[in-house]
Amino acid sequence: MLTTEPTQEMITEWKRIFEAHHTVMCPNRKLGVEVDSYFREHYSYKLLGNAEFRDMVSAEIMENDFNREKLPEGVCPDVKCYTVGNVLIGIDLNSGEFHIEGKEIDKVAVIHDDLFAFRGLDKKDLNNFFLIAEYVRLTER
Repeated sequence: MLTTEPTQEMITEWKRIFEAHHTVMCPNRKLGVEVDSYFREHYSYKLLGNAEFRDMVSAEIMENDFNREKLPEGVCPDVKCYTVGNVLIGIDLNSGEFHIEGKEIDKVAVIHDDLFAFRGLDKKDLNNFFLIAEYVRLTER
């Protein structure tokens, strides 16, 4: 999870990783229900019945072209919401997109990075040098 303003050095490194990996990578993105199942199997969570948070996650998906393209045509988000400690998690069952927020960025980043690595990348993601670099960083440690 990127938590700082990117530097030119970071961008150069991401592009280097992209060039080294993108030709051998294949789409492996999981479905939203798989991401949700993985989350529930690997975390001690509580269900969050907060309609405002659910609606915010849905709106974030619908208002962002890149995220909205992950939804099947004509399908709206179906977001399930959870808490892990003080961290809020919303996972869309239809697109696999997720939103994680909390005041302790280190806790947010751990969950984000785990779900990002598990979810994988689709064909469009494989053209994005940052997403490939982030995926490689998380899966090759």
